[in-house]
Amino acid sequence: MIEELKKIGLTELEGKCYLSLYENPNQTGYEVAKNISSSRSNVYAALNSLYKKGACQVMEGKNTTYSAVSVEELLSKLRLEFKQSATLLQRELKKKERSTYDFYNTQGIEPIQSVIKRSIAHAKKSVLADIWPQDMPLFLPLLEQAESKGLEVVLVTFEPVETTLKNIFVDLKSGGNEENEISDFSLLFDQEKAIIGSLDDRLIPSAVETKHPAIIQKVLSAFHHDLVMNQLNKDFGSEFIAKYGKNFEKIFEATQTKIK
Repeated sequence: MIEELKKIGLTELEGKCYLSLYENPNQTGYEVAKNISSSRSNVYAALNSLYKKGACQVMEGKNTTYSAVSVEELLSKLRLEFKQSATLLQRELKKKERSTYDFYNTQGIEPIQSVIKRSIAHAKKSVLADIWPQDMPLFLPLLEQAESKGLEVVLVTFEPVETTLKNIFVDLKSGGNEENEISDFSLLFDQEKAIIGSLDDRLIPSAVETKHPAIIQKVLSAFHHDLVMNQLNKDFGSEFIAKYGKNFEKIFEATQTKIK
């Protein structure tokens, strides 16, 4: 019995005192010490500890006496305290947790296609894709397959394309030195996983796959920007061209001058 009491937080002496009080309520400290054959000073310290732990009750009078609380009441109190401590501990440790996100590299056209197929198969809701026109032959069949599967597919590019896809946005291509530009692509699956890479002829075809929230946020922000610019171009395209030049060259040139 003492071992079981020790498991719920009592010391060996406290356990002996509790059992003595449980069997014979309303004992003085002297009587408890005599019954368990222990020194009075140690017993009084143990009784005081039992009282603080809610395991015994004290009746003040000419002679202070002690009685054990029922085992049911003691266990109910311990369960409640354990639950409160566990909840607090879980909440505090949760604050200290830092999520880690992996970045997976893939090289080669066929492996990249395989990664995209796997991601489409796993997706439940949507695929957002930003693709350069020259890379369209690789991606378009996969995106059309995704839409036929029932996923909402949104494609952003900067040249018209013949496809069965329902949601296509032809974005204005930013001005710049086209000779130095590297073609790239980005895909977002269920707004939870991103695949970013390049199939540019000057590079080894490669892609990075991740669920890192900062990357998801950046890719999603770029899509939102493209959709907004697409609508603005529909509404004010001729005014944009007159003020900023085709594909915003004037803005780009002014920005490049400031950077230099």
